[in-house]
Amino acid sequence: MKKLFLYWSIILCSGIVLFSSCSDDKLDESIPLNPVLTPFKAVTAEDGSEFVNAEISDKNKTIVLELFNLKSLKEVKVKLNVSKRAKLIAPTDTILTLDLTKPYEITVNNLYGDVTYTITASIPEFIFIDKSKFMAYNLNNDSPQGGDPMSVLWDGGYMSKPEDYASIGYRNYWTTSSFTFDIGTRYDGSYYDLKQFKVHLYWAYTHTCPKEYELWGYMLPGEPPASGDWSDWTKLADIDNSSSTITDFAEGDNVHFEKDDSPSVRYLRIINRQNWRTSPPLTNISICELSLWAWNK
Repeated sequence: MKKLFLYWSIILCSGIVLFSSCSDDKLDESIPLNPVLTPFKAVTAEDGSEFVNAEISDKNKTIVLELFNLKSLKEVKVKLNVSKRAKLIAPTDTILTLDLTKPYEITVNNLYGDVTYTITASIPEFIFIDKSKFMAYNLNNDSPQGGDPMSVLWDGGYMSKPEDYASIGYRNYWTTSSFTFDIGTRYDGSYYDLKQFKVHLYWAYTHTCPKEYELWGYMLPGEPPASGDWSDWTKLADIDNSSSTITDFAEGDNVHFEKDDSPSVRYLRIINRQNWRTSPPLTNISICELSLWAWNK
């Protein structure tokens, strides 16, 4: 009987101690503080008349911008889209004009601490000229259009192998000698400094495929006179593919301009001097696509 009484006494005392311990150490009901893993939802910058999104790395704490239309990184307009649970520390504004000729640091608090991201920007050495700006610019002495409209020359359709006409719906621009077109301007109204001019052909060195032809540009101020007098124009290149073979077809005809000597132009003309017909020699020309690149300088 004494042993049983002792046993229950021990249990009772233990319970009292346990209860007392629990009441002394109150339960922690606070919510754990987790850091904001993506403090920036987005970072955008004005790139001429367009907006570009930055590539954000939360692992490396970097924000990288690639700008195609600007010519300088001295004054880049940047907008920061910050997560609701994060807070900008420095700078405090979300709309900034930054000198990104060198890295720029932005500090943000992610609830766990202050974190610094580095913004960098670059401008490619050259750009592909937007074809949506291209348009026909007919002058009085240009040849009449035959077949498809001139706009097929910048609709993106060309053949990667000879005689694959069905792949482009048999579309090509045909005329008897010369034609003129407008490639537009940069966002600020300045002309493009040509780096490369490419012609994708229709016929594979036969029929009305150009054999010897020329690229001309209007280098004077304003618009070209409607007369189309060739004395107002400057020859930019002679294009001779008389030694080309079938293996050259996919690459097309290319003219390259050095950066220091590149022509700054908006209006261009092509005139064909000879096609691949041998009897009789003719100046009729058929081509598929025109593409141009410009230097950033």
